[in-house]
Amino acid sequence: MRKLTIKVKEGQGQEVKNIAVKHDAKNLIVQQAEKGEIVTVHLNNERVSKFITALSDYKEAEITLVPRGVIALYPPQGDAPDQVTDVTYLSPLEIFLGGLQSVGSKVGLLSYALVGGMLVWIGLYTNTSYLLVAAMLVSPFAGPAMNAALGAAAGKGGLLKQSLIRYFMAISVSIFITFILSYLIEQKHATPMMVSVSHISQVTILLPIAAGIAGGINLVQSERSSLVAGAAVGMLVAASLSPPTGLIGMAMNFGNWQLVRSGVFLLIFQLVVIQFTAALVFRYMGKVTIKGARFADGRESVFRLSLLTSGLIIAGMLYWQFAKQPSLQKASLNTLITEVIHTELNKMKDIETIEVNARFTRGTLPDLNPVICELYLYNRNDSLSDEQLKQVVQDVLHKRIKSENWNADPMFNITILSYQGEAKE
Repeated sequence: MRKLTIKVKEGQGQEVKNIAVKHDAKNLIVQQAEKGEIVTVHLNNERVSKFITALSDYKEAEITLVPRGVIALYPPQGDAPDQVTDVTYLSPLEIFLGGLQSVGSKVGLLSYALVGGMLVWIGLYTNTSYLLVAAMLVSPFAGPAMNAALGAAAGKGGLLKQSLIRYFMAISVSIFITFILSYLIEQKHATPMMVSVSHISQVTILLPIAAGIAGGINLVQSERSSLVAGAAVGMLVAASLSPPTGLIGMAMNFGNWQLVRSGVFLLIFQLVVIQFTAALVFRYMGKVTIKGARFADGRESVFRLSLLTSGLIIAGMLYWQFAKQPSLQKASLNTLITEVIHTELNKMKDIETIEVNARFTRGTLPDLNPVICELYLYNRNDSLSDEQLKQVVQDVLHKRIKSENWNADPMFNITILSYQGEAKE
C-alpha cells in the first residue's frame, strides 16, 4: 500500500476523506493544520492514480506521495495476512514520476559513462571478462532507455526526445574515452575479446527483448513483489549496450570498419528493441497512458508514431542482418558450422572425434570469409595414413560447408592424436 497526505483548505478535509473511502482507503486521519486541514490516506497501489485524479477539482491541494510500501492493519484481525500481501502493480502515476526521478544530473550521467567506458576499454584490451561485468554495472544506459520507453508510452514527446539525447550523450562519452585510450596506447589490432563482442548472433534480438521486459517489469512492480534487484536489471540493459561502445571507439582508432559496423548495429538495434519492448510493458502492464493523472497532456500520436518508427527500424535492421551472410551472424554460424562438422565426422568410420571448434576470424579478406576449423581426431583406420585421413576429412567437410548458403570459406587445422597424447606429424 501507499501512504498519501493531502493538505486542503479549511472545511475540505471531510470531503477528501469521503472520496478516499470510495477508493477503499484505510486508516484515514483528518487533522487540523495551519491554514487548512491534512488528510492521511493509505491506499492500494493501483488505486493511487484514480484517487489523485478524483482530487482534480481541488486546485490548491498539496499532495505528498511516499514512494515506499507501507503495511496498513485494520479490523478484522483475521484478515491481517491478506492485508499485508498487497503486491499489486504500482499506479501509472508513480511509475511515470519514478522514471522521471531516475533521470539524474547530466554531470552524474556523463561521469558514470566516462568511468564505464574506461572499464570497458580495460576489459576489451586485456581480455578480462569480469571488468566487462563491472562496466555493465557502472554504465548509466538503463535510465535513459527506460525513460525513452516511458515517454513513448505516456505520449510525452519532450521526455522521449530528452531521454534519447541523454542516451546518445552517454554513448558518445564512452566511445570517445575508449578511442582516446586506444590512441594513447597505440593499439593497432583487435583483441580476441573485441572479436568476440563483434560477432553477432542470429538470435541477438532476444537479449534486448529480455532487457526491455525486465526493465519495464522492475519499474511497474512494487518493491515488495519484485524478485530481482533494480541494479541487476540495470546491468541486464547495460549488457546489451556497454560492450559495443568500447568496440566502436577502439576499432575507430585503428580503422577496422567491420568492427565499427558491428558495434553501431548492436547499439542502435538493441536500444530500439529495448525501447519498443519496455514501452509496451509500461502501456499495457503498467497502464501508463496519456490519460494518467498529472500527465494528461501526452498525445496518442506520439505513442503510435514511436512504435511505428521503432518497428520499422527493427524490421529494417533485421533485413540488414539476414540479407547477407556471414557479416552480422557470425556467432550463430560458428555454432552451426561446428555442428555440421560433428555430424559429418560421425558418419565416417574408424574416426574418433576428440574436439572440434569453428570460428570466424576478426574480419574478411577481399574475396574470402575465413572460418578456422580446428579438429583433433584419432585414426582407427590402418589402411589410411594420417595425412591421407586429413585430406579425406578436409575434402568432405569443405564440400559440406560450401554447400550451405553461409558464404563461409573454411580453413582447416587438423591434428591426429595418439592415445599417448603425442600429436602425429
